[in-house]
Amino acid sequence: MPPSGSGGVASGLVGGVGGAVPGAAGAAGIGAASAAGGAVAAGSGGAGGGAGGNAGTCGLYVLQCTDGIDNDGDGLVDYADPECLGALDNDESSFANGIPGDNYDACTRDCYFDDNSGMGDDNCQWRLKCDPASTYPACTYDPTYVSARPNECSLEVSQSQTCLDRCPKMTANGCDCFGCCTVPGLDAPVRLEPSCTAADFGDPTKCPRCTQVTQCLNPCERCEICIGKPTLPADCQTTGGQPPYECPAGAPACGRYGIPPSQCPCGTSCVTGCCLSLFAVP
Repeated sequence: MPPSGSGGVASGLVGGVGGAVPGAAGAAGIGAASAAGGAVAAGSGGAGGGAGGNAGTCGLYVLQCTDGIDNDGDGLVDYADPECLGALDNDESSFANGIPGDNYDACTRDCYFDDNSGMGDDNCQWRLKCDPASTYPACTYDPTYVSARPNECSLEVSQSQTCLDRCPKMTANGCDCFGCCTVPGLDAPVRLEPSCTAADFGDPTKCPRCTQVTQCLNPCERCEICIGKPTLPADCQTTGGQPPYECPAGAPACGRYGIPPSQCPCGTSCVTGCCLSLFAVP
């Protein structure tokens, strides 16, 4: 896991929800909280909320990945469903997050794991024309574009410090900031898309291949459960009741090796086994 702080594992990929952090009013749409952290009801903007307990007492709205319902009928609920990427995910059936209008610019990506679409709050930006693996009709890899913009298209230096301070702490194991994730058994990473499910990882028409932006990559370590890797090697055992991985400083482990996902502290959610930030705050 990267020094920026994302990481950890558990029996599922994501899960329960902590409450909202104090701050300004939430955004419209599904009512996702702003970077300052206001709690809101689904479907509207809302007033800034104060910190409190966990879901139900912190006032955070409940979406498909925290509602205790098997929304897609696959027998897996919330945290246990591999297509759930966090408490702000409102689509349990695919790797879309259910935010209306999300990723409205099909050729430019921002932080894939935060609660909104757009580069304004996190300054993360990756143009698919820079990606040698991109075959999207409107944004196929363009070597002329790349040669004219070497820094913007660099896998190592393209992202701002603001992006690096904010997005990696929310990024799932095995992925970069833009939802390009390694999956064991495949010869190239896959991009998380509304068309992509865990059952479709091998189908590049549904889960397009991509090149990871290494500057904001959260690698999948051997003893971590990651996107597309739901189990650990047999020798990755707990010792003294501790999980076989390390969470970022101050973040409790959750899931199989830690507290129940629903008990993650306010403002966090259980993502790949650690209670990670819900909002794009430093």
